[in-house]
Amino acid sequence: MSKTLLVIITDRLSHIIGKGELIDRYYNPGGVFSDVHILMTNDDRPDHAALQRTVGDAKLTLHNLPSGMGLLGKTLWRPFLLKGWADQAVKIAEGINPDLIRCYGNFINGYAAARIKELLGIPLFVSLHTQPDQTRANPEVDFKTRVFYALSQAVEKYTLQRADKVSCVYGSIMDYAKAKGAKDPFVAYNVINPGKIIRKTDYSLSGPLKILYVGRVIPAKNPLNIIRALQNLDATLAVVGSGSKIQEAEELVRELGLENKVSFIPSMTNDELCRTMHEYDIFAGHSQYSEFPKTVLETSLCGLPILFNSRRGTPVPEFENNIARMVEDSPSGYRSGIKFYLSEKNRADYGSRAVRHADENWSPEHAERVFADIHRELIGL
Repeated sequence: MSKTLLVIITDRLSHIIGKGELIDRYYNPGGVFSDVHILMTNDDRPDHAALQRTVGDAKLTLHNLPSGMGLLGKTLWRPFLLKGWADQAVKIAEGINPDLIRCYGNFINGYAAARIKELLGIPLFVSLHTQPDQTRANPEVDFKTRVFYALSQAVEKYTLQRADKVSCVYGSIMDYAKAKGAKDPFVAYNVINPGKIIRKTDYSLSGPLKILYVGRVIPAKNPLNIIRALQNLDATLAVVGSGSKIQEAEELVRELGLENKVSFIPSMTNDELCRTMHEYDIFAGHSQYSEFPKTVLETSLCGLPILFNSRRGTPVPEFENNIARMVEDSPSGYRSGIKFYLSEKNRADYGSRAVRHADENWSPEHAERVFADIHRELIGL
């Protein structure tokens, strides 16, 4: 029996395509649905053919329901003012007649989905990928992000109180989900790139310690202290990513005379990253967010030893499992961690314990099966 899914997202999919971060069946885990409609709350026109892999063999249809600054100015994203806009989403859903509504995040997309649930009675499943309350309280978050999260508070609660299922892609979101009215939220880790990750099997060194950093280079996420820690150490660093702090990072490298030790790679497809990360000796990350980074999901499955900073405030629950070497968020902290990983025994120990925990909790096969089972449950299969 054919089943239809309506996915509602805020993402500009053309950006995700451009970054090479598409994941097979991400929007149709387990191939449960034969028809998948993706409704974007923007005016993006992504490449339809490139997106096909995200729904497997299902027929893919794309829709737009632009929001933008005009809607923001008229409504400030207050639910009672957004009803006219959301009525358009309801009309689209009526034409599609989906068996399930799926939301990634609980922002303005979630409000549209909640209105469909209210008016048409279609089951709604929401997965949460950020912890908005902690983001709002984080002084290192940039101004634009602060404004976005300040305005989204009302629709966040509206969505979660009406959803049939709410999952959290890492543990620290659970308290937020409960506080906003979600019924029985649970942790279900995000599906990451299946089939492309190559396991690391050799922990010996063939020269200087090769360190990999992957992520946004922004105030609350950047490699600045990792760069400072490199002075007088036999180690190199590859920084994969871009953002508002990249110029500062490049200037710091020149100031410290580390041009021969640090390389910058503005972007890399996720396929290529997953295929090559095993060639590095360790992964070093930095974040003052409460999220458990997707890059750590990937590097742990690879078996790459992980070095990460202890977060100020509430710890990230997943890091409590001793899968990474945790250090103070300072040059001296990262320096101690890099020195620790100069030992092959320590690299092999942390690499193997990370991969064991990852296999049990967030392997791509396991994560996809979890989401597929949720979808089947909600549509009565």
